Amino acid sequence: MMKKNKLFVIAFASLLGVFYSCDDAINIKQPGEINDPDIVYSNLNDLERGLKGVYSALSTESTIEFTSIFTDEVSIGINNGGQGIIDGTYNFQLRAGSDAPIAIWQNNYTLINFANRILLASEKVKPVLDTTDPNFDEEDYYQYNSIMGQLYAIRAFAYLQLETYFSTNMADDAALGVMLLDFVPNDDYTTFLPRSTNGEIFAFINADLEKATTMLTLNPDTDITLMNPRVINAMKARMAVYREKYQDAVTYINALGSITLGTSMGNYNALWTDTASTEIIFKLARVNGDFQIGSYWNSQSSTITGSPFFEVSRSLYNAYAATDYRNKESLVDGTSKIAVNPATVPNFRANDVLVINRYPGNTAQSDVLLNDVKVFTYGEMTLLKAEAFAGLGQLNGASNSVAALIRQMERARGVTTFALPVYANATEAWAAILNERRKELAFQGFRYTDIKRLGVKAGNLGIDRYSRDCDQYGSCSLAPSDDRFTMPIPTSELVANPNIRGQQNPGY
Repeated sequence: MMKKNKLFVIAFASLLGVFYSCDDAINIKQPGEINDPDIVYSNLNDLERGLKGVYSALSTESTIEFTSIFTDEVSIGINNGGQGIIDGTYNFQLRAGSDAPIAIWQNNYTLINFANRILLASEKVKPVLDTTDPNFDEEDYYQYNSIMGQLYAIRAFAYLQLETYFSTNMADDAALGVMLLDFVPNDDYTTFLPRSTNGEIFAFINADLEKATTMLTLNPDTDITLMNPRVINAMKARMAVYREKYQDAVTYINALGSITLGTSMGNYNALWTDTASTEIIFKLARVNGDFQIGSYWNSQSSTITGSPFFEVSRSLYNAYAATDYRNKESLVDGTSKIAVNPATVPNFRANDVLVINRYPGNTAQSDVLLNDVKVFTYGEMTLLKAEAFAGLGQLNGASNSVAALIRQMERARGVTTFALPVYANATEAWAAILNERRKELAFQGFRYTDIKRLGVKAGNLGIDRYSRDCDQYGSCSLAPSDDRFTMPIPTSELVANPNIRGQQNPGY
């Protein structure tokens, strides 16, 4: 059987250079990259090392940062020095030259490019996979399939991320998606790719996931920092809901088996200090020297003296019930100043300070503000299933309904009202789902795309900041129908790729 190899992530900072490249996505280069895969990969151990490099390029941090600042998750902090204001993110400014679309576009195409190179090289070192052949080696068989399965799953994830942010409507197969890069271009490659349709991109994603499922099921791994069959089911569930294929989503979530949510504040907080992982399906492991995700909001530490330049928004904090575990410790640090009635607090910027503590640092690591990045959790799966039930018209009932799952989520997070909610219509159910996702998935990078997907269905619920957090900036609300809930194709691609210039998203 294959030996399990721990995949350590290299410093995230080494990737920052690609975010601002002038090249199009096909020609993204990394420092030290060798163009001929045959030179680098000559055996299975080389492929294994290449896989580690692909994991090092896998990141969701830029989506988390952008979502928190652009939406109503943060407010301007007491030590803000222009963060979010100078670049316009907090003021709803989003352009083709903004950092966020460039980062998300190029980071995911870098990931795809890396995966493509190793998949191409793998054909040269493919071991004998016929069990009747005398040269068959069982360990090589499982190692090869595991590497290939993880690569296909990672490439599928990168395309799903791109579709989520750059397609206007993932449920429409005819709408424009992103570019389909399924090859390794030669140095003299001069033909540029246009955008493919959603139907073409999702057909490619599904093909990758089917190959990954077949290969990874041969020798299932349960390591939550590696792509494995459970992660693939979670990915399929998210994609099915985003594509409004609700019955498929229920099937994939049920395939995960029993979903257990935490039953105490300590259990829930442990998810964010990386001292427990019972609710996590997949996370990105971060070690000393990697990018510290908590530094997006706090300069030194997640405390009131740690120079917080962003804080938890009052509208988000107020959304939680008083007994809800999610607004205590894991969201707001204990050194915060929390006003009972913030509307009456004079000089609120100094006397009502809600320090972001969602990523307080892992005590096992010496780097402050360093935490593993959660990508798929059982909390998300619970709410995806609720969304699927809403799409299937199953709003109320003791089980298998939106109401039952919303109540299950609240009960797991300490909310002490025990009556099942009753929704008079679909709009109320969608609103409940959107509001529960806001609380459960805060600072995980979902709020921006959730408003895009669900805001109109939920009765036109968009960004809605607390007045004191936005009045002076003139950026208190943004309707879910606004074009800015789909990202623009970045300037770097428009400049370098003539075939995509006429395919910019509406509003840009």
